Amino acid sequence: MNISEYIQCKMPGTIRAHRQDEGTLIGLPFPYTVPCAETHFNELYYWDTFFTNKGLFLLGMIEQAKNNVCDILFLIEKFGYMPNGNRTYLAERSQPPYAALMAEDVYRHTNDSEFLRYAYDVLQKEYEFWMTHRATTNGLNRFGCENDAESCAQFYNDCVAVRVGKLDGRTPQEAGKHYLAEAESGWDFTPRFHGYCMDYNPVDLNSNLYIYEKLFAKYEAMFALGDGKQWEKRAQRRLELVNTLLWDESCGCYKDYNHRADKVSDVVSAAGFQPYFAGMAGNGQRAALKNFFNMLKSSGGIFTTSAVPEKTYQWAYPNLWAPCQYIAYKALLRYDFKDESKRIAEKYIRLLEGNFARYGKLFEKYNGITCGIDAASEYGTPEMLGWTAGVYLYLINE
Repeated sequence: MNISEYIQCKMPGTIRAHRQDEGTLIGLPFPYTVPCAETHFNELYYWDTFFTNKGLFLLGMIEQAKNNVCDILFLIEKFGYMPNGNRTYLAERSQPPYAALMAEDVYRHTNDSEFLRYAYDVLQKEYEFWMTHRATTNGLNRFGCENDAESCAQFYNDCVAVRVGKLDGRTPQEAGKHYLAEAESGWDFTPRFHGYCMDYNPVDLNSNLYIYEKLFAKYEAMFALGDGKQWEKRAQRRLELVNTLLWDESCGCYKDYNHRADKVSDVVSAAGFQPYFAGMAGNGQRAALKNFFNMLKSSGGIFTTSAVPEKTYQWAYPNLWAPCQYIAYKALLRYDFKDESKRIAEKYIRLLEGNFARYGKLFEKYNGITCGIDAASEYGTPEMLGWTAGVYLYLINE
């Protein structure tokens, strides 16, 4: 059995159906896909689903991919934003916003304009959440959380202290809030924010919100609701801010921006591909893309960050994660760096196939130096379908 056959066989086992709330589980109106067929991660996760759906479309499971997006839209209507996942203990934070991109994918595969019209209304509610609850004074956005002080302290004491520590003279409540924001980033945990996530305008978050604004401009005109010019104006303003504040000319790459300290981060990360993925780069940024690729390339794809002289984080060097490979691949292809994008695809495919030949499984993350499953981790390296399977299928079909 090869990987494609394995995925086709195992993917139906990742579908769950729970229409009613049950314990900590939040019921959903449609069957939904979880990352793992067995023990780990048995919830619908937000940004995971964008990448998982790429595989579902290729498997012909279009209805299931649409079901996933409909469940996400249901949760946005319920909470005003899409929670991290459909668990009560994940409902006080979101994750990187991909719902608009997922709805667009469904429309491209189904041509269902009625679905897209409904989605557009709901997605505007999510956008409003990011613009009111996660805005900073410079006009860009940040990650955060909706937790109270007690639950922030509990999160720090129960989770963060064991995994990464770093109180830095703060109370558990103060530190916990920043680390819950880091959990909302999807990169829990990472050196990108030095434990102060809420102080940063993340490059990936603001790139995705730019995509939302561009899509909304298109939808407003498409459904004869206006001319889309206000959305285009918002998108243009964000593009200018990202290219001014989040571009590090000395390094030649996009980085997260510390809006409190008024400086870019010192960490080079794969999130820097996101503005290219979103089509935000100008000529100067395009010219630097190949060098940026060289900063993060590994024998198995793209490192999550460059080497950072800190303690080990799972969302950092030397690890490789599926979503980083997909975004980097699409970013390079968009700006016509075909050889570099091909190298990422070939290396990551070879890495997955080599480990599958050895273990007969796919995994959540990999080590970009050894190209094995000995990834730097805070809770182990679980077996995974989800985004690993979705990105693999996408890359082999390109």
